[in-house]
Amino acid sequence: MSPQTHDRGAGRSLLVEEIEKALKERLGWNEIVMDNIMWKYIGVSVNELITYGIDTHAWIEILRHLSINDTYMLGAVHGDVFVRSTSRSWYEISASTTSSPGVLYFERLTRSIKTPTVELTTRRRTPNVVYVRFYVKLRRSEWPWYGKGYETISSFNTSGLLRYLAGLVDTDGIVTSEKQPYGYRFEIDITSANIEFLEFLKNMVYERLSITGSIKKSKGDSKLRFRSLQAVQLYEGLRQYLAHPMKRLRAEVYLRYYNKELTIKEFEHFYELLKYDNNGNDPKRYHAADILTQAAPQTHTHGGYPLPLNL
Repeated sequence: MSPQTHDRGAGRSLLVEEIEKALKERLGWNEIVMDNIMWKYIGVSVNELITYGIDTHAWIEILRHLSINDTYMLGAVHGDVFVRSTSRSWYEISASTTSSPGVLYFERLTRSIKTPTVELTTRRRTPNVVYVRFYVKLRRSEWPWYGKGYETISSFNTSGLLRYLAGLVDTDGIVTSEKQPYGYRFEIDITSANIEFLEFLKNMVYERLSITGSIKKSKGDSKLRFRSLQAVQLYEGLRQYLAHPMKRLRAEVYLRYYNKELTIKEFEHFYELLKYDNNGNDPKRYHAADILTQAAPQTHTHGGYPLPLNL
């Protein structure tokens, strides 16, 4: 089902048009203020987390130092960032999301390549959900990962491998905790329909990092899973590179629990706040456009620096 991207006419969401009108204005855009608004919107207290030594803004600094040549970028495009050729000389790199944390992450990620264009669309099956898409256009000579498949990973040093894995987990991975009879089990998953890729990656992680994963095969996307101690060890390696705000925060909270810096009751308090609900009212889901329209005008009044949004 193709997105409805036409300017006017039947099926065009009035909500999308209103959001685009707001975003076309020149708005101030301060990363920290915007991040605070997002966490408050989804019900997470930044100040409460600070008392436990958890910095909810750490992801911003990680992406601020990211460059197009970082192996993180290859991980991202092997995940959920889409690269397509628009002509013999040009590429388009894009990412779409409907989630509140995801919209801030993908804006910053694409901005580390080039100032992104923002596109808001709806789809016929879900007309009330607004998809936010960021994209940039590059000459083929500007994109260093042209023609690079997953076999390229074997040439990376340990740091390069960890950066690659961070990009992969941030864009198309799962970071979660699951209740067990003895407490909670930490898990990091990487999903793909390509079993050969997951097998290759599992072997690379074991050879380079001495961390053991397992593959759960299915008809659709299969999973490379790291659980319990293996997941903790993997996150400790990824910690300085993992940048998706929600995935990073889940991992940081679990790490405090694992190291006995949080009681099980304290962990469960944060666990409930950070898990996704399927009741249709979860502010973490399907509210990407709301975060853009709420955060951007607010940052203007707080002296944020200008961020041009090309719509």
